[in-house]
Amino acid sequence: MRDRLAHRGPDAARSWIGEIGNGNVIALGHRRLAILDLSESGNQPMFRADRSLVIAYNGEIYNFVELRDQLEGLGKRFESRSDTEVLLACYEQWGPDCLERLNGMFGFAIWDAKAGQLFVARDRFGEKPVFMTDLASGGVAFASEMKALLAHPDVAVEVNPDQLECHVRNKVYESDAETLFLGIRRLRPAHAMLIDSDGRVRREWRYWTPDYTSIQDRYDQTTAVRTFREMLERSVAMRLRSDVPVGSSLSGGLDSSTIVAMLADGRHVGALSDQHTFSARFDSDPTLSEGPQIDAVVEKTGVSAFSVTPDPAMLMSECRLVHWHQEEPFASASIYLQYCVARLAQENRTTVLLDGQGADELLAGYQHYFKTHQLDLADRWALSRLWRETRAFNRRLEVASQGYVDSGRRFDKNIAFSATKLVLKRLRPVALRPRPSRDGMPPPAAGMRLRRQISEALLHKSLPTLLRYADRNAMAFGRETRFPFLDYDLVDWCITLPEDAFIDDGWQKAILRRAGEGLLPREIQWRADKVGYAAPQDAWLRGVMRDWSHDRLFSGPVADVPGYQRRRLETLWQQHQSGARNTASALWRWISLGEWMRMTRDGVWKTGPA
Repeated sequence: MRDRLAHRGPDAARSWIGEIGNGNVIALGHRRLAILDLSESGNQPMFRADRSLVIAYNGEIYNFVELRDQLEGLGKRFESRSDTEVLLACYEQWGPDCLERLNGMFGFAIWDAKAGQLFVARDRFGEKPVFMTDLASGGVAFASEMKALLAHPDVAVEVNPDQLECHVRNKVYESDAETLFLGIRRLRPAHAMLIDSDGRVRREWRYWTPDYTSIQDRYDQTTAVRTFREMLERSVAMRLRSDVPVGSSLSGGLDSSTIVAMLADGRHVGALSDQHTFSARFDSDPTLSEGPQIDAVVEKTGVSAFSVTPDPAMLMSECRLVHWHQEEPFASASIYLQYCVARLAQENRTTVLLDGQGADELLAGYQHYFKTHQLDLADRWALSRLWRETRAFNRRLEVASQGYVDSGRRFDKNIAFSATKLVLKRLRPVALRPRPSRDGMPPPAAGMRLRRQISEALLHKSLPTLLRYADRNAMAFGRETRFPFLDYDLVDWCITLPEDAFIDDGWQKAILRRAGEGLLPREIQWRADKVGYAAPQDAWLRGVMRDWSHDRLFSGPVADVPGYQRRRLETLWQQHQSGARNTASALWRWISLGEWMRMTRDGVWKTGPA
């Protein structure tokens, strides 16, 4: 089980098995990726001095320096310079309440011999994974990835029919407990558990829930922009704490470019002596490529830039391996871009990567959010602002679209409601979505549509999925990704901002754009043509990957999946191949599911991907 995770921890391996009474045992195994205190004193499982506490832990506690100083003031003594020892001392001092003090990403298990309990916890956003299963012979097993649990002889590989239906319907929530493997469940983000010595869950609880209904009454733009920038700089500085090289992912978008620019500026966060950035680009496909934007940031900041152009032939040859690391189907071939960027960082001996994930969910950055903003303004009868912002938003996209051949491959210039549609929406108001609220989502209410949408994206739908992709892709090559926009102090502050901070004068992520003044090239700071992290999968499916994709769509065990509609898929396939429609996204979901089903049929989850 431990060595199924060798890719996550290539630097050291250790295990411990202890008798815990009543004939029961506890076993902790750990694979180490050494980032802080590279000596053997940082290896795990790690014990406190009297060996009454032992920990196995994956992640980083970014504020470990401040916590260590506080704990030393309370009389604690330390033998290493690692954040692991600080985390263990935090639990010793404050018990499970230590979670409220941790600023970081983590999944850990602490055995407390005196209390006779195992304390298991996961970070607020689910940056680091924790999976669990009940063993047929009694007890419970935990791991950072499901493949480690499937290495246990008592754990069978069975498809979860309920989750399979969710994949077919494209209704998967990574914040839920259930997975595609029957009997294996997630510890949900921001959750913790106490388990007794007999393997029974004594308590499970959510320890952090943001409040999207608490909104600042007074909003001063100048003060807010300054505060936002200071908090983001502090977050970036904390995520530079490392004894191994730190670099950045650079997509060319606003989010990653801001982080790269802050690192290069260095006046507040501390300059890196030689900052490396890692990018994926497709210079032969200018409609999708972010090459010019990447080049503009590199020229402005003077960083050492490395790039890769993922190859569809390589994707076909490595697709099973990528699925092995991801463990469940994924929604886009763009996941392979991230996989290739992580490998590029490994090849250039950069262990830690800062990344811009989370900004779109936190600050309403996705273009389709603008439609929700329009409905909010209509709810409030803010008609003058509604017309003004709509005109500005649509005009910018129209102008941007003129710079690309077939711009619809890059973005939808007509994504917002037109003036005519807005009149109709005002005459026939759009009903509030009736589906139930999940943890942290504000209740349905007029004028709160956007806050409801971004809360769902941050806590349940979009971000948890993206964090899964990022963690598995990075860890496939023993790399670690860190996300400055997910500093929980920054998040807790941002969600109290009024909508003006998110969308203003038709600009999304308005507060982030203004905070980039003087740091970013103007064409990046005020760009309208958001493309996301996109692969040219539409061209790939019509070209090199055509036969391979057809095989995964229309043969093998995927055809036996309940809800599989061959005629509909054939229609989508024909439309795509003829160029009548770009249906690549809809097709890829079934291609990925088909690959996963083949792997399951072939017994890969027990034997390995080779």
